[in-house]
Amino acid sequence: MRLFIGLELPPAIIHALGEMRGSLPDVEWTAPESYHLTLHFLGEISQYHLLEEIHHALASIHAAPPPVRLTAPGLFETPGADVLWIGCAPDPALVHLRNRIRSVLNRALPMPTPGGRRFVPHVTLGRLQNPDPARRQRWLAGLPSMREAEMVGHFTLFRSIRQADGPFYEALEHYPLAS
Repeated sequence: MRLFIGLELPPAIIHALGEMRGSLPDVEWTAPESYHLTLHFLGEISQYHLLEEIHHALASIHAAPPPVRLTAPGLFETPGADVLWIGCAPDPALVHLRNRIRSVLNRALPMPTPGGRRFVPHVTLGRLQNPDPARRQRWLAGLPSMREAEMVGHFTLFRSIRQADGPFYEALEHYPLAS
């Protein structure tokens, strides 16, 4: 079972991101129902008893609800396809929540969880195959600044299910945040 912890986005943010779909040609756009902000990727968990350990560790977290404010778009250039994304401001409450999640999971699980990359809070918008670099740069530079921050009242343990038309993210459990 492929697992990660993330934030489900408020409807206003999902709507704003959904409005961007189709605004750049040759993009395989992410479905709005799949928009999320990943806080920590666990990877493949094949021992189901670890799911209970993960649940107990996540349920022990007490943190303030983080605001999510969209910032500038960006691009992760990878072999085969570039990943188009929109950034989220690294608010201190968001960074604190992410660090708490990593800390409790690293204590609870028998093996360290992956996480060598620097935390870049973002929402994946789509993937580009063989993009026109000039058009891509004009699109990235031409997007307006985003709306006000939206508070998120819980974080979620997700299961990623691979399907022919892209991944499907199933929410396994929600963990409320103190208000």
